[in-house]
Amino acid sequence: ALRLAGVRPWVVSLGRGKAGGSSKFYHGTSRRVNGVPVCYAPFSKIPILSELISLLGLVYLVLKFRRRKYKTIVFYNRMCVYIPAMIVSSLIKNRNILELEDGEVLSEATQRTKAIPKIIDRLCSGGVLVTCKALIQQTSIRPVLCYYGTAEDEISVSRFQQELVTVLMGGTLAADTGADLLVDVIKALRIDSSTWIQNLCFHVTGKGPGLEWLQKLAKESGHPKVIVHGRTTDSQYRQILNQCDVGLALKENSGPLANTTFPSKVIEFASAGLLVLTTDISDVREVLQDGAMYLTTDDPQELIKLLKKIENDRNTASDCAKNGRELVRQRCSPILAGNMVSDFIFGERQ
Repeated sequence: ALRLAGVRPWVVSLGRGKAGGSSKFYHGTSRRVNGVPVCYAPFSKIPILSELISLLGLVYLVLKFRRRKYKTIVFYNRMCVYIPAMIVSSLIKNRNILELEDGEVLSEATQRTKAIPKIIDRLCSGGVLVTCKALIQQTSIRPVLCYYGTAEDEISVSRFQQELVTVLMGGTLAADTGADLLVDVIKALRIDSSTWIQNLCFHVTGKGPGLEWLQKLAKESGHPKVIVHGRTTDSQYRQILNQCDVGLALKENSGPLANTTFPSKVIEFASAGLLVLTTDISDVREVLQDGAMYLTTDDPQELIKLLKKIENDRNTASDCAKNGRELVRQRCSPILAGNMVSDFIFGERQ
């Protein structure tokens, strides 16, 4: 999106895997991903040394970019590993911007020093991108731009044309993200003999603590059918996405993530033409308006009622999906998103 706006972006990655298990060392490297240059910092799997290398590796990359006269660095979330690199970046007169996608929740606040967010906010005086309006209250950085993501390019897959209504659940499979709610829904549906349930099929991708329960349900017989793919490649995920009609975004209404982030899946699903069935959290209703269906509680019975409504009236569900797709294309098209972020970083400040 930034490239469409005339910006030449580089991506810098810590290149990290999980520490422990071997003494293997990974040298820093660079490559192009979809035409975008990506620099990976060196990484070791030896505990403690691993963290130290990442700490210094990012400083090295910031200094390396100095020769290319890059003046703006956008740091993703408030991670303490960035602090030395932020200090060096400030000293060499770069503009530091924070992209705050995940705010702190109460459970985290008791485990980490409150000084870290304050230090990072001081070091990122160039501005902050936030993923929902509630996060504005969690940072002292100004100016602020609320940015919800970028919609995919137009696709030609038709939805709600098959015998079954296929429903996709993807990403991190945990209680906070709705995996437990989905398990409860499937269990309740399987003890119900209603005919409409036979026309439902669930696809599950991703990983997390909820994966094991969903795999057990997939092995059991009965309706609705559950197909668990686990972690997939990008191309595999795209094939699964193209088979589905409904996308689930079920971060709990009453959970810790309700107002600390924005569920990016809703943009992905809507732009791909799926009907978004989402909990009513964050800024989702402001973005999708009447182009989605909303779960206002974390009650399995409410989700079952919405699924039944979709299956019983596929034409209305299809129209809702088309409306959602048009809304995100108007607000989050690559050219609009790229210009908006580019203007914020380099142009007129908001």
